[in-house]
Amino acid sequence: MNEDLNNLQYWPIRDYRYAQHFQNIHFQDKNLTQTERQLLVRIIDETIADFSSGFTLVDSILEDEKDKHDRYHEIDRTVVSVMLFVLITAVDSLVTSKYFIQTSNDYDKRFFRGKLMVILNEGFKKLYGFNDKNRHNSEWVRLSPLLKDFPDIINKQYIELTELLEKHAQSSSWWNDERNLETHIIAEGLYQSRQEEVVESRVMESSMKLFDTLLAVDRFLTNMHACLVNSLIAMYKRGELKEE
Repeated sequence: MNEDLNNLQYWPIRDYRYAQHFQNIHFQDKNLTQTERQLLVRIIDETIADFSSGFTLVDSILEDEKDKHDRYHEIDRTVVSVMLFVLITAVDSLVTSKYFIQTSNDYDKRFFRGKLMVILNEGFKKLYGFNDKNRHNSEWVRLSPLLKDFPDIINKQYIELTELLEKHAQSSSWWNDERNLETHIIAEGLYQSRQEEVVESRVMESSMKLFDTLLAVDRFLTNMHACLVNSLIAMYKRGELKEE
């Protein structure tokens, strides 16, 4: 066992090109063929499986660390908690997108489009926010107080991502009107909203706008978590951390 621990390797901190996740995607206002629809659903299912596979590990870490209040565990618990938000929001958006693509029933398709708009608006609002009020309570802001314990590369990536998220927040209304109609069931407005033409490619462009943003944040969180793991490995190699 000691030999295995002595051979521990440091986790890589990757220099991600985050800007590529914030580019506008356009599918030229087309509806999918049946073959394209089947392929997309298969890709979505694979991505859902990949993301949801992390739920159990994340939950076990949060459960294990809930009564540990030293600086390391406070930081790790926050990072992992934000990870859980990202995973759940990404999977929920994918599941809703999948059923939107799969259904051939007109009302069902309009219904799933509306519910997806709610996830897109609420997801980005909780992730980063649209104004000072909801930004103060965002998941992104939770990470800010932790940065003094991380190396320059993490701080620089946080600044880069903050600038990209800010531009994204100001890029559109993030379907706020649709969110209000769907959430509060404002019947007349909701009916009119659902009468708008359904163009599958536009809906999937909207879905990808949030998913790609979450993917960028997930990669940043992976780097943060790698730094935390590396700090434990370094402590062990220096003899400051003993095997229990």
